[in-house]
Amino acid sequence: MNGGKEGIQSPLPTHEPSNTAWIEYTSSDGRAYYYNRNTKITTWEKPDELKTPQERDSVWKEYSKDGRPYWYNTVTKKSTWTRPDVFKSQSTNVIRPDVNNNLSREASRTPRVASSRSKSPPRSQQPLRRSDSRGARSRPSESSSAVVDDHQLPRREYRTAEEAEKAFMDMLKRHRVSGDWSWEKMLRAVVNDPDYRALKTLPERKSAFNQYISAVRETERVQREHERRKQRQDFFAMMDTLPVSEYTRFRKVKHLAKTHAAFCAVPTEKERIQLFEAYMDEHIKKLNDERRKLRSNFVQEAVDALGVLPVSARWKDVKERLMEMFGSRLMPILRSENDEYVSMDTLHYFNDSTDPELGLSVLDFMDVYDQIIANAEKRDLNQRKHEKDLLFRQQRLNREKFQQLLKEHSSQFTPSSTWSEFYPQIKHDPRYLAMLGQPGSTPLDLFWDAIELLSDEFYHERKHLELLMHDHKFQMQVDTSLDSVREFAQKHCTIPEAHLDYIYQQLVMKARRRKEEEEERRLRYRRRLLDDFKYRLYDLEPPLDPDAQWENEQARVAVLPEFKDIDDEQACRKVFDMVMERIRERAQTKARKRRDSEAHKRSRSPVATATGVAEDAADKHTRRQSDASNYSSELEEGEMV
Repeated sequence: MNGGKEGIQSPLPTHEPSNTAWIEYTSSDGRAYYYNRNTKITTWEKPDELKTPQERDSVWKEYSKDGRPYWYNTVTKKSTWTRPDVFKSQSTNVIRPDVNNNLSREASRTPRVASSRSKSPPRSQQPLRRSDSRGARSRPSESSSAVVDDHQLPRREYRTAEEAEKAFMDMLKRHRVSGDWSWEKMLRAVVNDPDYRALKTLPERKSAFNQYISAVRETERVQREHERRKQRQDFFAMMDTLPVSEYTRFRKVKHLAKTHAAFCAVPTEKERIQLFEAYMDEHIKKLNDERRKLRSNFVQEAVDALGVLPVSARWKDVKERLMEMFGSRLMPILRSENDEYVSMDTLHYFNDSTDPELGLSVLDFMDVYDQIIANAEKRDLNQRKHEKDLLFRQQRLNREKFQQLLKEHSSQFTPSSTWSEFYPQIKHDPRYLAMLGQPGSTPLDLFWDAIELLSDEFYHERKHLELLMHDHKFQMQVDTSLDSVREFAQKHCTIPEAHLDYIYQQLVMKARRRKEEEEERRLRYRRRLLDDFKYRLYDLEPPLDPDAQWENEQARVAVLPEFKDIDDEQACRKVFDMVMERIRERAQTKARKRRDSEAHKRSRSPVATATGVAEDAADKHTRRQSDASNYSSELEEGEMV
């Protein structure tokens, strides 16, 4: 409930009946609240002890919304902004502005400690904002007296809302409302001004007040910024008049400029130090830029004076020349007390008024040397690049000339041409000799590139001619003449005469290969038929006797389907003979095995055993010879006869 600096510091009771513990107070916005001395409770609701009999029996309840009081009827459930008659006769809840001001003056004369102890309720007992029937919390607004007397105070009428708003703004200016004022402070200052009611509703007044405060704050901010900028400019101008260097400290400036107007215009010591540091930063930056510019000019001057030097120039020689030309510009730190120049390796501090940083040093000479060598390296690099570009261009021209040489002989080329055939024709040509030894594509590479392109060209021309032959039912055979192909090509397409002979040879080769493949397929088919006939002979029922002859078995074999498919009696007879030979060999092998088995059973004595061993060795030798003679027959069993 504490007000601003100009408000009530310690509120006094506005109504204190002697027969009750409740005390009525008025807040800074003019609203009444109540404090119980016994229970230490603060409330916005008026206690029953302070109510009149009419108020106790009344069905009206008072609430507040946006700073405006309104009344709610608990019976009819209706609200109204008009004060009911039962409240109009009560004066205890109304504190007029003049009374409020008197209370403010009275509170200002009362000691703060005494009033806070005896009259002001504790801070923890400050009343909460009273809520309306919808639960909305009331906000601080105009005093109750202002609301009650709104119709009684004089009001000026304006034709438009813009004029009313302007009058409200002018009223705020007249009362010198600044940007740090609150709504309550402004309200106490202007509530009795007729122009305060130029705007009829409280939201309009608050909106205009916020706009005014925003504009005033922006104006004040711009003004403060302008003042700070002017203070900075004046302070910097003052610093320019003082004998300062890059090593000057603030205490020296404070001693020299303590009576200067620009120095005194800065209100605080902290701001003066900040301005001094900002000035020194700019001063040192300008000084360094100036030194850097002077050194850059010297380096360029020295480079121009030395002229063009080779890449192999040594630092020792360049330093001696620079010492001869620019020795008088050395830094004072390199001078002796007799103002004589000493060795660059010996450093002496020469205490005079000259700025040491404005002289030259060995590092500056080294910068000159670095730039000279960099320029020399750049020139050398450009020269080498230029020579390389010329060489590359010459090599490219040599390749182009050799490719032109290949075009001149292109009529002699075919896809089957070789380098050994072409080389004797060009081995003395200057265009070929110029290609020897240079990097990149060799003459042989370019030759094969040309042959590959020519091969692609021949291939597409041949495929096109074959497609036309297929469309026009032209059969290309091995014995087809070149004249026939030439006549067909001249009639249906345009193939160069130089290419036609090679294409014809390719077509003949393709026809021969096709014929060979057809013959191979026919032979494979015939071999398959003969194999089928051979295996059919093995499966005859009854089987063929080892002593059977072709003449005796011909009638039985001729009815076989495999024999009819072959349709060649001579070939079938050869297959029959081969099968019979194989059958006889199998019969002989079985008979021999049977004799060996019987002989083994009959052998009982050692003599018979020895005799049997000799006979067995003789039989084995005979079998080996028989197997060697029949080996080829077994391998050729499945081959064509």
